Amino acid sequence: MESGIQGYRCRNCSAALPVTADTIAVGCPYCGELNIIKPELMGKLRIVFPLSEEEVLRRLEESNRNELNNVFQRSNLDWFERVIVPIYIVGIKASLIYNAIVEVYYKKCRRTRENREECWIESINVRVNGVYGPVYNEIPVTARRGVSIYSIRALTGEFIAERPRDQPLNEASIPKGYWRDLLALDVDSKTAISIAVDEFLDEERENVKNFIKREAESRVAMRGRVVTGSRITWLVLTPVDVEARVSDPIAVPLYYAVFKDENGFYRVYMAGWSGKVLVMEKPATKLERGLWFTSGITASGLLGWLASITDPLNPYGLLILVGAIGLAIYVSYYTARKAITPMKTIVKTILSKAPRRPG
Repeated sequence: MESGIQGYRCRNCSAALPVTADTIAVGCPYCGELNIIKPELMGKLRIVFPLSEEEVLRRLEESNRNELNNVFQRSNLDWFERVIVPIYIVGIKASLIYNAIVEVYYKKCRRTRENREECWIESINVRVNGVYGPVYNEIPVTARRGVSIYSIRALTGEFIAERPRDQPLNEASIPKGYWRDLLALDVDSKTAISIAVDEFLDEERENVKNFIKREAESRVAMRGRVVTGSRITWLVLTPVDVEARVSDPIAVPLYYAVFKDENGFYRVYMAGWSGKVLVMEKPATKLERGLWFTSGITASGLLGWLASITDPLNPYGLLILVGAIGLAIYVSYYTARKAITPMKTIVKTILSKAPRRPG
């Protein structure tokens, strides 16, 4: 790190800290002291106070007592930890001007001389233009570069949906060692806005496309035609009146637990302020493993049969032969690996999509 931050040490215990040129704040992994690398953050950071580890385990034990045959007992606990995830909440409002040509397909029928109905599909091009919006949404952005783990996305989505109480850092009574679990902040508010705006516009573009297709189809249907589908053949989308507001960074707790019984490992991710399960995984069953094994044998057999009937003297036949053999080897390897490794099955999740707010 030749940025001048190399060798940065904890202000409390002088331990070396994992700091890069982008780091804004980091918790000391030894003493838990919060180190503000860029002073402009001081007074802005907010925290969501977590439940105690004991309370989280108690709630998990109670809520899943009958769901998985008492797997989540203290005697089965193999690993338990807390992570503090820094996030921004970016509120974005915008409109999109659209201009499109949509090819709409509809069914056309006629009676034959034998008095039978004969039908076919025709299409017509429809020009659609207008303004979509304004629309508003809140996008959570993790204040850590490169973090896209599903459990963290689920955590930020749950924070948006539930809105737990947060408080300023300088008003909170933080226990010693709390910040040891903090994922370092290395995304500033301007970068958070840029990330959120890109995500917002990508999502709204898809919403506009669906809206345009519905509008074009309804126009054709109003002419008494039976619409069967449509596709956009030409589209220009222009975002206008884009407004974005970003919150102060908020430190949000996430608990992670691993339980083990005779069937294997169970992983659970929970919202740290409520103990609510966000993501839960369980070992694959014997039936699931058997299905992988059977599907591998079946697919490999079909590909092997295809290779056996292919003429290798024909250039195209040789290409098919090589491709079938290669694919058979890959399918065999992939399905065998799935059948023998401790594959996990997600049995419960909280969607990470933020709820849409009215404009």
